Amino acid sequence: MSDSDYFGFELVYKSVEPFIQTKSDVLMAIVHWYLIKNSFRNVGLGDDKTLSESEEKSELLPEGWNSNPHSYALRYVNNDQLYILHGINSEGTMILNLLQVKSLNVSNTTFQIDETVKALKGTISTLVPDVATVLDRVRKELLVPVFESNKKDGETQTKKESEKIDLVDPLRRPVNPLLIGPRFGPGMTGSDPLGVGNVGRGDLDPFGRGGGMIFEPPGGFNPLANLRRPGPSGIVPGARFDPFGPTVGTNPRAFRNPDPDPDHMPPPGYDDMFM
Repeated sequence: MSDSDYFGFELVYKSVEPFIQTKSDVLMAIVHWYLIKNSFRNVGLGDDKTLSESEEKSELLPEGWNSNPHSYALRYVNNDQLYILHGINSEGTMILNLLQVKSLNVSNTTFQIDETVKALKGTISTLVPDVATVLDRVRKELLVPVFESNKKDGETQTKKESEKIDLVDPLRRPVNPLLIGPRFGPGMTGSDPLGVGNVGRGDLDPFGRGGGMIFEPPGGFNPLANLRRPGPSGIVPGARFDPFGPTVGTNPRAFRNPDPDPDHMPPPGYDDMFM
């Protein structure tokens, strides 16, 4: 790690250096700085699991933080969530655990104090020669497990919220021709270049938007070609159509009406208000 990765440690350590008594104090000061570096703020001592808006958030260790050299309890806030950091010095082994109060997610890691901390004063590399490894373990074993659990909880909540949005967002509902216009307009290209999505839409739409049951492909309608070769250049398989007049023959000129019957003529007397 470069010197920039330890930015801010000197200021934090200078503020507590007069009170450092043991190597476990040094280790706790380094962990505290690393939490501050990752947007945590201290809100006092102890393991009180309630958080009030009046509590002051600070980058400094609170007074009396190392009054018991064998046990530490510090409270932190990150993104308005309360965390409690415990440190226990047990026969030369520092046991650290971090609790996220709301979710009760907890993580832990351990360090051999004498092997980890080599001095009580000096730069961070003097205090802990292998500081890069120590911080990497703090990140992976103390911070990541708690935050990954929170992330999964957040993703689950986001998924539930997105499912709720699906119920109210008309752009994400299944297409209903009685509620919205046609999916494909004139000249639009994409997954439906022939406009198949509009076939029959006009019969369902009270506003008459979109085509009816007649499908006429681009380039005009040729009844004989449609009979010989249904497909993209003819009638879409399964489409309802009426390409012929009353007389059917083998000569295209024999058709009385070579165009498709529009099949949308109003019924007799539709405009008679007494019908």
